Amino acid sequence: MKLSNGVNLTVINAEEIQGEYDTRSFFYVLTLWLVSCWSMFTNSVQLLYLKLFRYRKKYFQKIMWEMGRDSSHVSSFFFDRFSHINHRAKYGAADWRSLDLFYNYHTKVKPSVRKNLEGFLTHYWMEKMENRQAVTNRFKIVVNLLSDAFCRFEQESEIRVLSIASGSAQAVIAAIKKNPDLNIKAVLIDNDKTAIDISRQNVKEAGLEDHFEFVLGTTRKIEEVCEQFHPHIIEMVGLMDYLTDTKAIRTVSRIRNCLPENGVFLTGNIRHNREMLFLFWVLLWPMIYRTEEQLSKVMTEAGFSSEQVSLYYEPFMIHGVAMATRGVL
Repeated sequence: MKLSNGVNLTVINAEEIQGEYDTRSFFYVLTLWLVSCWSMFTNSVQLLYLKLFRYRKKYFQKIMWEMGRDSSHVSSFFFDRFSHINHRAKYGAADWRSLDLFYNYHTKVKPSVRKNLEGFLTHYWMEKMENRQAVTNRFKIVVNLLSDAFCRFEQESEIRVLSIASGSAQAVIAAIKKNPDLNIKAVLIDNDKTAIDISRQNVKEAGLEDHFEFVLGTTRKIEEVCEQFHPHIIEMVGLMDYLTDTKAIRTVSRIRNCLPENGVFLTGNIRHNREMLFLFWVLLWPMIYRTEEQLSKVMTEAGFSSEQVSLYYEPFMIHGVAMATRGVL
């Protein structure tokens, strides 16, 4: 289908990506909202105390962010008090720690969960939540789109991909492994040293050390890296969830200017959904949600034409991935 501005939108079936699409019942969602409302009350009291007596000069959102990332903070009796896995997902939100749990839940987390209270809470929230399923679906879409993008440049002697805010680099690694006959080189940029360290470890375990370079830094490094590396493909999936429209448009425009003719850019954004209240007040995970129209507007205002942009949403329509090229898709 086409959006009002002419951008193509595709909703991908779970079967196409071997993804997950276990929709939750009204009772589950109601329970989620009730837990969220209780956490809204308890966490608001803590926020108010911190604002009045400890961090008067900080904005409420900044205090909330720091409180949520504090490993000693417990958000809810019903969520992370008795489940260390749920707790890790909360204080590791927005970085590779929580995504590692979400992406690898069925292979690494679920087999180790015991049949006790902690196991019940982990299963009830971590496994069942639509957002956990959706971000895993997004991962699989990104892997497939990256793999397709690599094949566009198969005539090149070396295919170069740059990953911005790369985290643990699982999607880039998986896409390269899908194309063992292609000579692919990757540069990963992240401002979190632990993310660089874990990505080095993942690359080593995949036997791809010769394919990767690592840069500790922020988006300020984009032009400097691109000037030396000349990437064919740039991936920045995850960071847009935290950029205002002004910053998002400016960043995407800078990335577009770094692409060669027919170069490919992949990004994404979370969409409004019925579990938002839980993410905000239980996980203390504030994000910038965009509809498909808003995401496409960021892309076109950054300089891509509507014919150069396609949006791909996973089955829940929670996470969208935008694929853009300096040529026509």
